[in-house]
Amino acid sequence: MAQNKRSAEVRMEEGYMNLAISYSNKEDRALICDVIGDIEHELDVYPEVTHKRDENGGTFNVEFSEEVYVHSRIPGEFIEKVLKKLNIDKCEEV
Repeated sequence: MAQNKRSAEVRMEEGYMNLAISYSNKEDRALICDVIGDIEHELDVYPEVTHKRDENGGTFNVEFSEEVYVHSRIPGEFIEKVLKKLNIDKCEEV
């Protein structure tokens, strides 16, 4: 089984929250995409999701804007569920 080489960073500012999930195992791309989609459906929240590939893997960015973030705990719950399903034990806060 391939080693889990995923990492995550959360950036929070007033009215804004971003989760960046980086991976270096190309097979993780589909898994991360599926997990994000499953949790979007489960929580009925649809943040802006972008993906950028590089030669060794890539990064998904999940961004919650002011309208969802300011008056809700959903972004935090969303992030916790994503990290748990992807077996990412710790997340850097920047």
